Amino acid sequence: MIRAIATLLIFLLPLAAQAQTETSDDVTYAKMKIPRTPLRWIIDTPTAGMLPRGSFDLDFRTFAGGGMQTSLGIGLMSRFSIGLGYGASRVFTDTMPDWNPRLEFLLKYKLLDQSTGLPAIAVGYSSQGYGRFDEDHGRFQVKSPGFYMVFSKDFDIYTSPAGLHWGINYSFENDIDDDPSAFLGFNTDLGDDMLFLAEYDFALNDNKRDIPYGRGRGFLNMGVAWYLTDRLSLELDLKNLMRNRNDADAIDREARLVYVEYFY
Repeated sequence: MIRAIATLLIFLLPLAAQAQTETSDDVTYAKMKIPRTPLRWIIDTPTAGMLPRGSFDLDFRTFAGGGMQTSLGIGLMSRFSIGLGYGASRVFTDTMPDWNPRLEFLLKYKLLDQSTGLPAIAVGYSSQGYGRFDEDHGRFQVKSPGFYMVFSKDFDIYTSPAGLHWGINYSFENDIDDDPSAFLGFNTDLGDDMLFLAEYDFALNDNKRDIPYGRGRGFLNMGVAWYLTDRLSLELDLKNLMRNRNDADAIDREARLVYVEYFY
């Protein structure tokens, strides 16, 4: 798994360095924090942040059991983005990968920008769940958000920028438990090039005890994102801190690599 992340870094770092040289003023850049695109998710839960118009991102993330998920997001407009996701378990093992049965789709539309008294608001749809796909139950280990509405509000903690995010969602991976759910997220800067991330998914749609998931505790995840350049970030996450899954006897440890580029 570490070898795979290192290989991706070796491939993407030269691209990011070249893009930075071509598009940023070196003097201005040296005097400011590393610029970055708006935060579009915490770890698994969405925010109201959007990809800039005319940009795209490549998102690579590992999960337990040697698996990997990838997604491609495209900022078609300043308020509208689309994306595709795909993955497989047992990628970083000595056995054949177990490929997911289908492509997943992601859509997001920003309804309202943040103002002094109001948060930013976005609605979206994502069929991309997280972890291994369980074909017997027709779902991911952690259900996809499905349709969601999310609210995001930026503020400062002393001199450090921070953000609070909250929302509701309805997943279509609901053969057994079809309740709507809710989520909370928080982020804050750690210096000039790092972010602390924390989220809690109430998982109200995944607390039935007759399936190997959901003990009714919800999913608590935390992580740190390091912005290597303005286009490339590496994230290390600790997931399922409350051990909410019946099939998990330890905390999940995952890595994530995100690269952003522009069409112009």
